[in-house]
Amino acid sequence: MLLTVSLSPERLTFYNLSAAQGPRWAEMCTEFTEKIGKLGPSPIRMALRKKQATRQPESPAQK
Repeated sequence: MLLTVSLSPERLTFYNLSAAQGPRWAEMCTEFTEKIGKLGPSPIRMALRKKQATRQPESPAQK
């Protein structure tokens, strides 16, 4: 289903932790942030930005 919306499975991870595992949660967040950084910009975000750019009317300065 993720590939249907152009999202690679590496960009989604589920974790099951108890509230007592705060330090482990912090480690997992750091690891995932590094992993996402290596994957580069989200294809969904890029598509949305492109779509928004095509919808914005020209400003008076651009005419």
